[in-house]
Amino acid sequence: MGFRRNNTSSFMMFSLVFLSLVSLGSGNVDQVAQVKGCPFRSIYSFGDSSSLLDFKDGRSSSSDQGLQQVVDYLAYAFHLPLDPYEEGTKLDYGVNFAVRGATALDSTFSRRTTLHCRQPTILFTHKLIGSRPILMHYVHHLQIGANDYNYAFFQGKTMNEVVGYVPEVVQTIKDALKRLIHMGAVNLIVPGSLPMGCLPSYLTMFPSDDRRNYDKNKCREGYNNFARLHNNHLEQALTELRFEHPRVHIVYASYYDAFIALLRNRAVLGFQKSSLRKACCGNGGSYNFDSSRMCGAEGVPVCSDPTKHVHWDGIRLTEEAYKLMVEGFISGNFVRPKLRIPERWHCVM
Repeated sequence: MGFRRNNTSSFMMFSLVFLSLVSLGSGNVDQVAQVKGCPFRSIYSFGDSSSLLDFKDGRSSSSDQGLQQVVDYLAYAFHLPLDPYEEGTKLDYGVNFAVRGATALDSTFSRRTTLHCRQPTILFTHKLIGSRPILMHYVHHLQIGANDYNYAFFQGKTMNEVVGYVPEVVQTIKDALKRLIHMGAVNLIVPGSLPMGCLPSYLTMFPSDDRRNYDKNKCREGYNNFARLHNNHLEQALTELRFEHPRVHIVYASYYDAFIALLRNRAVLGFQKSSLRKACCGNGGSYNFDSSRMCGAEGVPVCSDPTKHVHWDGIRLTEEAYKLMVEGFISGNFVRPKLRIPERWHCVM
């Protein structure tokens, strides 16, 4: 079943990733396939995941299974396993703790703003790892917050109303980072928001007859401006954290810039110009997206070559797009400041 503006749909890929930098010389490493000399031993993903889309009937698209996303390519880059979490799963080498519809803000805020959100990812994460030591040799990748905005937009909140949520969402992210720092984290990677105005889902659900509402990439400018607003607030919060914790290396990963780079370099990267705003898997309208007939529904077609498309189903990107973004992050592009641990990246890709 599709979703409407008042549905609690999860539109972005968000995760909390732990890349363990434990030396391969410690412990039994024969149980996991790794490149010799690679210092990364385990990866744990927490947060809200677009692979668990919360539609009106509480089910995700049947196309979810098997789609590789950013966290999967991070795991692949470091030659690490990443399996979905199930009760009783061993946590030695990596687990994906994805929570459908998770948010940064808690239920008190949701009730106060008449939003209806799921259990906050931050609380969920704290319950899972609160009793587990966080070693200083981990790299922590914290990604959360988009669902707070998506819930608001798709429940019919105005732009001005949702703009008012930004300070509290960013403060919640900042508080989560402080918690990790106090637990011993010294290497943090924090991504910003994608340009949501470029997603086929947003382009379809929030159309405009006024060309001035679209930017040079033919994306909804207002929603991209909102994403930049969030990102600016987030970067300011990270600057403050760096001042408060000078020994902690805090890196901002710009999903926004990485995505725009895909559009601008589409010819070199092999993406079809006609598909830059269309879903590979979908049906209907200018953007190949129909909220009542999502990718995975019976009869919904899939493009012949997903590697030539940026968007998979109008909500998520294609595996090729995610892969290129991860390659950019690992090579030092779209991150501020530069990663200061280049000697640890020799095992990738």
